Amino acid sequence: MAKVDDRDLAVGRLYAEAMLALAEERGSSDALLDELKELVDFLDQNPKVEHFLASQMVDEEGRARVLEDLFRGQASDLLLDSLQVINRKGRLGQIRAIAESYRTALRDLRGWVDVHVRTAVPLDDAQRTRLQEAMAASTGRKPALIERIDPSLIGGLVVDVEGRKFDASVASRLQDLSAALQARASREIVSGTAYVAES
Repeated sequence: MAKVDDRDLAVGRLYAEAMLALAEERGSSDALLDELKELVDFLDQNPKVEHFLASQMVDEEGRARVLEDLFRGQASDLLLDSLQVINRKGRLGQIRAIAESYRTALRDLRGWVDVHVRTAVPLDDAQRTRLQEAMAASTGRKPALIERIDPSLIGGLVVDVEGRKFDASVASRLQDLSAALQARASREIVSGTAYVAES
C-alpha cells in the first residue's frame, strides 16, 4: 500500500470515526474493514480509477456516477453511501488515509495489537492461525496481522510488534512456523513457481 501522509491521516480520521460509529450501530465494523481493504487493493490494481476519483478536474456528479457504476451491488450501502459523502466534500483523494484511519480506530476500539509480518512467500491459513495464536499468547492482546511479502528474505519470517523483540519462549513458538515457510520457499524455488511480488 502507498504511504499515507500525516495531513491526509488527520483528515481521514474524521471520516473514519464517523464511519466506525455507524458500522458499530449496525454490527458491521469488521465487515467494513474488510471492504476498505478490498477497496485499497482495487485502487492498487487500478491507478487510473484512483486518479480519476481524486481529480479536482472532474466534477462531483461525474465522480458520483462512477462510484455508483463501480460499487452499487458490489459494496455495502454503508461503504458506498460513505464514499458519496466523501465525494461531496471533495475528499476522495484521501480514501487510503480514511481506510488506514478506520483500521487504526477499530484496532484501538477492540484492543488489538498490530503485528507486522514479512514473509518470503504468502502465509497459508494454517500458518496465519499459528502465528496469531503465538502472538496472542505473547502480547495478551488480539493480533491484527499486517502482512507483507518480501521475496528478498531467504525464508522464514520477520515479526515486529510495536518495535519490540520477542523473548525466547515466543521465538520457540515461531521457530516451527519459520521452518515451514523456509521449506515452502525452497520447494517453490526448486519447482520454478516462486512467488514474485507485484511491482
